[in-house]
Amino acid sequence: MAAAEPQRTPQEVEDIILRKIFLVSLTDATGKDPRVVYLELIAAEILSEGNELRLSRDLMERVLIDRLFGSFSSAESPFQYLISCSQRAHDEGKKIANMKDKSLRGEMESVVKQAKKLCVAYCRIHLANPDMFQIGNSSASKHQNSPLLPLILSEVGGTISGFGGSGNAGGVKSPPGFLEEFFRDSDSDSLDPILKGLYEELRGSVMKVSSLGNFQDSLRALLYLVRFPIGAKSLVSHDWWIPKGVYMNGCAIEMTSILDPFFHVSALPDHAFFKSQPDVGL
Repeated sequence: MAAAEPQRTPQEVEDIILRKIFLVSLTDATGKDPRVVYLELIAAEILSEGNELRLSRDLMERVLIDRLFGSFSSAESPFQYLISCSQRAHDEGKKIANMKDKSLRGEMESVVKQAKKLCVAYCRIHLANPDMFQIGNSSASKHQNSPLLPLILSEVGGTISGFGGSGNAGGVKSPPGFLEEFFRDSDSDSLDPILKGLYEELRGSVMKVSSLGNFQDSLRALLYLVRFPIGAKSLVSHDWWIPKGVYMNGCAIEMTSILDPFFHVSALPDHAFFKSQPDVGL
């Protein structure tokens, strides 16, 4: 009779799960996956503390910070990496649900939940401070559309063709529960500038769109954001909620306020300056 394989300890299982989620290794042998990076400094710190080279929930944030601030040739962008980690955490959670050992399952579910929360928290930090993790490429993140918007559009069933992407949102998908966690129970100071930027992008996307154009996606995204208390608060506190100026007539307000371009969508002809596309008269 073949000898039974020795059962892994909870610490070993935790180490395996976290390595899969964060795609990191504490040994030089990173395996065949080119995305896995070797965290040499963390490994040296662990050994100097007299501990085994294993990942644990106590090391989770140190590992994530080291990975985000590190310069690795095969590394994804910070935002894409965090989104991918969140998706992998969700996938690992589904595997954990099939564990027969209830005690072990409960422990590992707690680990995965903590990993998801950490990914969301650092996504907020990154989007509020885009240059923080852009080592050696600090200018690349400036003047670009928010990478969060395609995820929102995919959540509401929209496309990304007008937001720095092409085709439908099938290639860009938010991990289950990620956006809910991102916009719920958060510090308003960190989320407010992110939301204001999203509203400005959505406003610009419908500025000169006629009723024949694709204004529905932007409207769905707007409705999605304002259903969160922080989203509604950020919208009405925007400087363009009620524009102020000496020459503010009806047309000027319609084009300068943060919300009125959504009401401007129409099939009726307009002044050439405000003309929308596609032209309904053609």
